[in-house]
Amino acid sequence: MKWVEVIKVQTTQTEVVEKLMKLSREYKSCQGLVDIKVLSHATMTDCSVCLIWDTAQVEQQGSDIALSMSNTLKKYGLINHAVWVETRREEEKNHEKEPTNQKA
Repeated sequence: MKWVEVIKVQTTQTEVVEKLMKLSREYKSCQGLVDIKVLSHATMTDCSVCLIWDTAQVEQQGSDIALSMSNTLKKYGLINHAVWVETRREEEKNHEKEPTNQKA
């Protein structure tokens, strides 16, 4: 199942992006973690990290990695951590149920 965690940091401290980049390099090779994106707000010092997962189950309360990151980042400002699950369109679900035409 594909799912995403977003950790947003509201801060006035500019070094938070560097900290997020360092943390993302440390966690890059975790099982089930497809990608990590570090984002900076266009006009403020706020930043976010997106952890993109593909695992058998969604960690509804958040992954150990994201919970650890959130705890580390608390000293820099306000933290918002959310877990998002991919929503598939009905057509995609129905397409998966259709039998494939196989030549004999």
